[in-house]
Amino acid sequence: MTVVLQALMIVLVLNILACLVRVVRGPGPRDRVTGVVLAGTTGAASLAVLSVTGPLPSLRDAALVLVALALVLTVTMVTAGPR
Repeated sequence: MTVVLQALMIVLVLNILACLVRVVRGPGPRDRVTGVVLAGTTGAASLAVLSVTGPLPSLRDAALVLVALALVLTVTMVTAGPR
């Protein structure tokens, strides 16, 4: 089980790095915001995995906060309209 969770963490970290590349090199602001939202939700997933494997179950709360922030950012961008 530990090997599977470690492999999952590697995949999640690689996903976050790919998202950050999109944030830096994105052609437009919407692409950059999409990269930030995806990096945030992937970070929440990695915190959830760490809360299972480590001695800090309170990391789940931090994961929920990251998901809530991603939701607020997404709603704000959708309601702002096209630019």
